[in-house]
Amino acid sequence: MSRYVSDTIPEECLRAFDGTGLEEKFGEAHLLVSTDDDGTPRMCMLSAGEIFAAGPKLLRVGLWPNSRTLNNLKKGKRVLFCFIRPQLVLYLKGTPRYIGFDPQAGVERVEIVIDSAESDEHPGMPVTHGIGFSCDREARSAILEHWNKVLAALKKA
Repeated sequence: MSRYVSDTIPEECLRAFDGTGLEEKFGEAHLLVSTDDDGTPRMCMLSAGEIFAAGPKLLRVGLWPNSRTLNNLKKGKRVLFCFIRPQLVLYLKGTPRYIGFDPQAGVERVEIVIDSAESDEHPGMPVTHGIGFSCDREARSAILEHWNKVLAALKKA
C-alpha cells in the first residue's frame, strides 16, 4: 500500500534527475503514465537523459514529437511518474504544461508540477530492481550524446 511522503520531489529523485553522471545512470528506465482520451492509461519509458528536476516541485521531460504521450500531456490532465530502484518505489503525481519544441535536441519539452509524492513499500518483500535497458557500445555513445542535448534543452526551458 502506498503512503503519502511529501508535496515535493523526494531527494532520491532530485539526485537521479540532476542532469549529471549520465554514464552511471545509463540503463535505468522510469515510467510516466498519462491517459488517452478514452481513459486508457498510456505508459512512456524515460531515462535519466530525458528527465530534469528543475526544482523541488518541477520535473521537465523531453519527448519525441507527435507521440501519443506528448498529445496527452499537452491536454494538461494529471500524470503519474514512477521511480523504481532496489528498495525504493516512489509515485510522483502532478500536472503537465507544454513548453515547446527544441530544434537542437529534436524533442518536445513538457514540465510537470509535482504536488504529491507517495512511497510504496512492502515489509518483508522489498523491490529488488527497477526497469532497465542495455545496448551495444556504439549505440551507447550516440545515446549519451543525444541525452546531453536533451538535458541542455530541458535546463534552458
